[in-house]
Parts: sequence; structure tokens; C-alpha cells
Amino acid sequence: MLLLEKSSKTMPIPTPKYNESEEQFIDRCMIDETMVAEYDDDQRLAICIAQIEEDRAISDIDLTPTKGMIEEAEKALEWRKEFDRGGTDIGVGTAKAIIENEITPNRVKRIFSYLSRHEVDKKGEGFNAGEDGYPSAGRIAWGLWGGDAAFTWSENKVKKIKMEESKELENAPQELRSVTDKEIRTFNVQDLEIREEGDTKTVVGYASVFNTLSNDMGFREIISEGAFEGRLNDDVRFLINHDGLPLARTTNNTLRLSTDKIGLRYEADVADTSLGRDLMELMKNGTINQSSFAFTVDDDSWEVKDGVNVRTIKKVSRLYDVSAVTYPAYEEASVGLRSMEVWKKEEEEKVMKENLEKEKEERKKEELDLTKRSLSELRLSIINKK
Repeated sequence: MLLLEKSSKTMPIPTPKYNESEEQFIDRCMIDETMVAEYDDDQRLAICIAQIEEDRAISDIDLTPTKGMIEEAEKALEWRKEFDRGGTDIGVGTAKAIIENEITPNRVKRIFSYLSRHEVDKKGEGFNAGEDGYPSAGRIAWGLWGGDAAFTWSENKVKKIKMEESKELENAPQELRSVTDKEIRTFNVQDLEIREEGDTKTVVGYASVFNTLSNDMGFREIISEGAFEGRLNDDVRFLINHDGLPLARTTNNTLRLSTDKIGLRYEADVADTSLGRDLMELMKNGTINQSSFAFTVDDDSWEVKDGVNVRTIKKVSRLYDVSAVTYPAYEEASVGLRSMEVWKKEEEEKVMKENLEKEKEERKKEELDLTKRSLSELRLSIINKK
């Protein structure tokens, strides 16, 4: 049985840390395991330098939290201590970052993503003062992320950050553009099959499920059956959390990919290493039961269904890895959101063009009617003169 919970984020590549010098970042970036596995020295250096240049531009954006955000975060921390409910450690960390003015661009994106997805919690009992159960767990969690004050603030900041990222991306090397466009989707997959034949231990599961509407990522998504056509022979790795040394790989046939009516199926002969043995044990006892895949999109389409923006992924341009994951990837979906914004703009331009054409037709009709009336009046005038 498959239980689905899709989530998304872009593939992680190194970014400069707070108070880290450019030289220190370059050194760290160049030896990053994912970067070393994917790119040669020249490509890595180009990507690392581009990351520094992007960080310079984004660092000029004022990310100082507002007074209202700080008050919300402080109040939520007090409530959480008093009532022992609401939010997670991530929310608590965000509240502290707001209070201590240590907001990073990635944190801003997460604040906006969280508040966008959890605005529905405001309808719950106990969210508003005077209601039973106030403050509810949802109200406390909302405050940890800066509350209403942070919603508009983060939306504006995210727009500015994305604008700077887009500017940098236009002039970035092709290697960085490819990495930036990577997306991740995660699925809860129960009843993973573990096979043992001699010394070979094989994990069998699904990295993706077809024709199933995702959860809300700021939009909803469907992966069509033909999305992976031509991608099954890509150089794909089997990883843990999309990181580290591969435990299986398609190039040596220890990872085998196929598709059926359900989705993208994988069989991974897991390497007999300490990490591989630990993974097998954790998957056997159900501690790890989620599969995920990293990819870039070649073709997608958008439509509105029941008031919801729905994206259909028709074709994947590259498949990077299939992973067993210890937690769902954070639901940022920034690449998909960019695609949605482009589609929205195109739809708006299409409607605007149609409206202009209608206006032209109406003006032509009015002019024709006016001409007819003028001619009628002229004929009537001539007749009267006779």
C-alpha cells in the first residue's frame, strides 16, 4: 500500500555562512561531497564564485524583522512555555532568529512558505482571543513564525530575493543554472520490499507515483505516466537524504529503474557498508519509510481546478538520484512556484490581449453604428429638404 505525502525543495548546494570569509566559503564549497560527485574542478569553482556573487546582492536586502514580528515571537515563546503546546523545534528556532535579528534569506523563504500553508489554521477553534482553548496550538505555532506581521513582510522580502536570484541566474554558468532548477519530491511509501539473496540485500520501492494529486505546496501537482520517458538510463544514484556517497548506481546496474502503472519503481542493491547495513535495518523496522527523487523539469503545464493551481509534470529532463529519506524535504517548491508565476503572467497577458481585441471589436461596432446613424440622419435631412 502506498501512502502519499509529496513535498519539495531545490537541491542543496553550499551557500556562504554568517561571518564566513569568501576564502573559507570557497574552500568548503570545493570539497563539498555533492559538488565533488557532480562537477569537475572548474565547474565547482564557477558555481562557488557565483554563489558568493549572489550572496553579495541578496545581502543588500534589509531583512531586519519588524517590531510586530518580534512581539509575536516573544509572546509565542511565552505561551509555549506556559501551556506546553504549539509549534516545533524549527518554529522555536525561527522565533529566536526573529528576536535576535538573525534572519537569513533561506529563513525568509521558509517563513513565507509556512505562513502561506498554515493560514487555514486561523479558522480553528482557539485561534482568536475569547474562544475556547485560546491560545490554540495553531495560534502559538503561528506566532513562532512571526504571525500576521511576518506574513506580508516575508512575502515582500521573498519577491526581492527572487528578483536578485533571477538577475544572478541569468548571468550564471550553466552548471549553476542546472543545480538551481533541481527539485525534490518525497513520498511516504509503506510496505517497502526488502530482498536478501545470499550476500546481496535489495530495496524495492517507488520513488514517484503517477496521476496522484500532491498535497499543497503553494500549488498542487500531478506527475504524468510518461514523465520519465528516456530518463531510466540516466546516471542515477541511490542515496540517503540526497547526500553523501552512493549506496547503489545505475551505471554499474546496482540500481535499476523502471515504470509501471503505479509510478517510478526502483530496485537498489545496497552496498555492504556500515551505512548500507544501518539503512537496511532502519528500513526493515519501518523507521525509514519514505522515498524521494531529485530531478529537473523539461515540460509542464498549468490549469485551475476548483480554484486551485495545478501543475502537471509531463517530462523530466534529468533524473539525479533516488533517496531513502529520514524526513520529508521542506516544502519550498521554489522552482515550481517560479513556473507557476510564469504561467500566471502568460495567462494574464492572454486575457489582456483578448480583452483588447474585444474592445477593438466593440469600438468598430460603435463606429459602424455611428456611421449608420449619421447616414440615416443625412438621408432624412435630404428627404425633408425635398
